[in-house]
Amino acid sequence: ATGQSPKEFARIERLLRAARALLPGTTPGWATLAAASGYADQSHLVHEFRDLTGLTPEAFLERMRGTTHDL
Repeated sequence: ATGQSPKEFARIERLLRAARALLPGTTPGWATLAAASGYADQSHLVHEFRDLTGLTPEAFLERMRGTTHDL
């Protein structure tokens, strides 16, 4: 129904879960965020952010702080 493979859908949902955790404006420890969002470790989180958004988590957070959003 989404036009994505189950794996791709799961990757995007996991990234959205992490992104939503960043929205309140507090920056959790990256390792803590990774674990809470379903990533194996912090490097897995960073790799997925770069792969799916083209940004590191920190750069993504800075961009999100400067925009209006609805995740």
